[in-house]
Amino acid sequence: MKVLFVNPIIYTPENAHIPQIDSIDDTMSYDLCMAFQRHGVDITLAAAEEWKPRKERDFPFPILWMKSSWKRVFPIHRIPVNLGLITYLRTHRFDMVITSEVFSMDTLLCVLFAREKIVIWHEMAKHNRMGGGMLSRLWYGIIPKLFMRQVPVVARSEQARCFIAQYCPHVCDTVIEHGVDLKVFPAAQRKTNTFCVVSQLIRRKRVDRTIRAFAQYLDSFDMQCELKIIGDGDERVNLERLVRQLGIERSVTFYGQLDHRTLQRYLGEAKAMLVSTEKDNSMISIVESIASATPVITTSIPLNASYIRLERLGIVKDGWDAAELAQVDKHLDEFVGNCMRYRESMSTDHKVEQFLDIYQKRILV
Repeated sequence: MKVLFVNPIIYTPENAHIPQIDSIDDTMSYDLCMAFQRHGVDITLAAAEEWKPRKERDFPFPILWMKSSWKRVFPIHRIPVNLGLITYLRTHRFDMVITSEVFSMDTLLCVLFAREKIVIWHEMAKHNRMGGGMLSRLWYGIIPKLFMRQVPVVARSEQARCFIAQYCPHVCDTVIEHGVDLKVFPAAQRKTNTFCVVSQLIRRKRVDRTIRAFAQYLDSFDMQCELKIIGDGDERVNLERLVRQLGIERSVTFYGQLDHRTLQRYLGEAKAMLVSTEKDNSMISIVESIASATPVITTSIPLNASYIRLERLGIVKDGWDAAELAQVDKHLDEFVGNCMRYRESMSTDHKVEQFLDIYQKRILV
């Protein structure tokens, strides 16, 4: 079986300046392709060349690095256009083509040139804010009706499923969330007296709120606790200054970017991962945390919040503070046990099985 996974944006940048990285091995796209391979599927990844890593290497599966077009009209960090898909789809045959997002020029190209093989894997749960939201509303109001009536759409969250069902008639009941390689993120039931942040250190992530809540927790509940901050970004200097101003330098450590193995060790031993974001879709770090049997304290913003609340995998509360940290500490065994029960459904292997089931029911028929 041959599958093409069209996912031009390998990781999410803040703007049209795409930060260059050495490897994509830690990305969702890479993990999913590897899981398809483990199931005996001949998988190919199609991605925009702006996301190609700096270091040349041989990948375990074919990758089509596509040149983006019309960048002035279609910003590559939001809605890239990769016209090379047209020739590629005309000259290569696939049993299934999985493409990201309904609001996507690349998805439209896939529908036009491989309609019978398409499954759209949709993440957005609200309108894109490009052009004040008008472009998004026009797209959803017109394009699905004209070109995507018979195309199956699989949402990545329950919120996304409810949103896209307003515009696409063939939305699957099955929700396929982002997965994680459980061998890379094994469960760690023994916890240390630490909390953890795994995040870009940028303004919308509001790590400053997390630091202030932790300082309050130190003052009110446990002076011996530690906060480990993993990640980097433009706000790091300001956040380090905030830590000094609060006088908690001995309790907070900034680690910068870490490889998956080291990240998992710190994440797995933490009592909870802390999220204060004010703008996000689904967060891979939340998936990795739960897979590591580490509960999550988060705002309601990430789409993952719905199943965290439903399955009691942590605490979902806007404006959470030291009281929520203390609550997780008090009920830690219960939260960890819930993560242990839920983690198997989060594996990338399970996600591949769900896609193959969609193929059997929606494409082969």
